[in-house]
Amino acid sequence: MQSKLLTVLFLAFSNAFVLSTLDSSIKKNDNSQFIYGKITTLDNDVYEGQIRWGKEEAFWFDFFNSTKPKNDNLKWLSREEVKELNAHNYEVNNNGWNKVFKNTWSSGSDHTHVFACQFGDIKKITVKRKQKVRVEFKNGEHYDLDGGSNDIGETIQINDKDLGNIKLKWDRVHQIEFMSTPSSLVSRYGEPLYGKVKTHSGLFEGYLQWDHDERLSLDELNGNNEDGEMDIEFGKIKSIRKNFRGSDVTLMSGRSLHLKGSNDVNGENRGIIVNTPNYGRIDIPWDEFIEVNFGAAPSNISLKYEDYQGGANLRATVETIDGDKISGFIIYDLDETFQLEILNGKTDNIEYFIPFSALKSITPQNRKESLIKLTNGEEVVLSDKVDVNESNDGLLITKGKESQYISWAEIEKITFE
Repeated sequence: MQSKLLTVLFLAFSNAFVLSTLDSSIKKNDNSQFIYGKITTLDNDVYEGQIRWGKEEAFWFDFFNSTKPKNDNLKWLSREEVKELNAHNYEVNNNGWNKVFKNTWSSGSDHTHVFACQFGDIKKITVKRKQKVRVEFKNGEHYDLDGGSNDIGETIQINDKDLGNIKLKWDRVHQIEFMSTPSSLVSRYGEPLYGKVKTHSGLFEGYLQWDHDERLSLDELNGNNEDGEMDIEFGKIKSIRKNFRGSDVTLMSGRSLHLKGSNDVNGENRGIIVNTPNYGRIDIPWDEFIEVNFGAAPSNISLKYEDYQGGANLRATVETIDGDKISGFIIYDLDETFQLEILNGKTDNIEYFIPFSALKSITPQNRKESLIKLTNGEEVVLSDKVDVNESNDGLLITKGKESQYISWAEIEKITFE
């Protein structure tokens, strides 16, 4: 099944490449994939330019993360349904095998959840106070969120077109308005890292984040050898191969060295993320990693702000184990409402984050896993996370003025429209 998913990711990216090459308006060296916008401070000072979230997120396909502090969807359930849901979650949480996984994507018995979407789907972020923000999407809808990740409270870098690079403290920011990136933009922070990652499960290709952090050519790989500490720009690196308690690094110049003593090159590495725009991201743990070879990103793939259209409400046909079929708008896991939100699951210790816009169907297989089909017909079995196992809070499906709750145990298949 793992090889099937590799095909998914390869085809997804290849199809995007084929489609984009048909658009003659897309120019080489088009930097419209970089986050761009306008930031207004508490004193109404305004800065406009390329944005980098701290030292991390830089692209429209990068994820913005926070937490939903409450779940208003519970009001649509009857008292008996809420009681049964709480009883089920209590039982699942005390099974041992499932306890940790429940709490990683859900905040507990109040049925609140983390939130994630790509920056390209966001229109505006307003800082309300401290860790609280309002995130407004392109469709005019919004979520009020509260902390939950280092994206909230982070220093924001903006390369103002007149003033140059500015580092704005979070408590000075009032609002961030996202805008289309000028295709002529010259990146202040470097070019994207792109390449092929060899793992024990197969080969993955896409835009890369090293140690969950470095993703641009001017970011640095840190490590030590017998001569001392080294900080090497990723743009100068051709390949990195894991070797014992360190890594063998080969530069574009052909020079090679062995580095150790840093979480960039040893077992403390948090993992390598491969981003496949429109089809999400794959998080590869260090234990699965073998080698990465860097190369130039395809120049003709369109990753513009305008290309992100995930604001539509989720709509699906739900088949139950009793043979009923019900169609309408759905709230998945009593949480996800829009196509821009993310389905999370694991296979072979590798974690996947897939936008709902890329999903065709979800079919629970047993208590622990579900079969996921993508819009191109490919498929993968995911497990270990709330979105795809029995910890799921079920669906709320709305047709007209009527709403119906369907527990996860009742679901045979969900087919998205």
